[in-house]
Parts: sequence; C-alpha cells; structure tokens
Amino acid sequence: MPNQFNEDSSNSELVLELIKVLKKEASLFETFLELLDQQQQVLVKGDIEELNRLTELLREKSINSAILAKKREEIIRRLSSETNLAEDLNVSKLIESIPAGQASMLDQIRETILDLNEKISRRQSQNKMLINRSRDNIMKTIQLISQLGKPGDNYQRGGKTNSPPNRLTLDRRA
Repeated sequence: MPNQFNEDSSNSELVLELIKVLKKEASLFETFLELLDQQQQVLVKGDIEELNRLTELLREKSINSAILAKKREEIIRRLSSETNLAEDLNVSKLIESIPAGQASMLDQIRETILDLNEKISRRQSQNKMLINRSRDNIMKTIQLISQLGKPGDNYQRGGKTNSPPNRLTLDRRA
C-alpha cells in the first residue's frame, strides 16, 4: 500500500511546490501553443520578420520549459527520496499516494498538460508541413525560372531527343 502524506508534513509542502511548478508549466505550454498558432498564420502570410521574432520567442519558451522541467524533476526526486515510494516516482504514482484535494489538483493539471502537449505536437507538425511545402514551391519556382529561354528538346536522327544539360542561371544570393 502506498504511503499516505500527512497534510502538515514536509512532503505535503513539496507536493504544493510541485503543483506550483506544474501550473507554471501549463501556463508556459498555453503560451507556446498561442505562439505556434501565430507562427502558422505568419507562415501562410510569408512575413519573414515576424516569423523570426516568433521563432526567437518560441526558443525562449523552450528554454524556460527546460528549466521548469528540471525543477519538477528535482521536486519529484526529493519526494521519492523522503518517502518509501518507488524510485521511478512520477505524477501519476504520486496522485495515488497523496490526500484527495492535492491529488485532484495534480490530476487536473496533469490532464491539462497532456492535452496541451498533444495540441502543441499537432501544431508543430502542421507548421513543419507548411515550411516543407514552401521549400518545395521555392525549388519548383527556381527550376521553372531556370528553364526560361532554354531551347526545347529537339529531335535528332533516329527519334532521340537532344536535351542540353540543366544550367541554373539564377543568382541565389540575397
């Protein structure tokens, strides 16, 4: 049977600290999702300056997320070492061993974070697809431009075509 925490124990304080960190993570993930939505709109519009700004903000949020993840892992490690709970303690296992009020809050935050992670993954996948399609369109456009003014295939004796080699006559420097 898992250990039960007393409401006034130091473990209970650690659980409350964990709840604070998880709430901060959930808030950060909501912001991250909003930034990804904005990034998607900017990708469609083609606003490079705004895209660069949003990408920098996303990078900052990723760094903040890593910091919060370390805090969360540290709290869980401390909880695990101060109790007789398993070494591989996670939020789901912790929910089973704490008072109902804290367990309910932790479970709600956990569900929110899992839902946000799923939405973030979908949005990142969509944005990646938009970027890849843009790259494909750019390459096709460059190929079409390089074909302009180029003589077409001419038939030679024996029915073969004479295809000169592709030469890119476009300066790619910005």
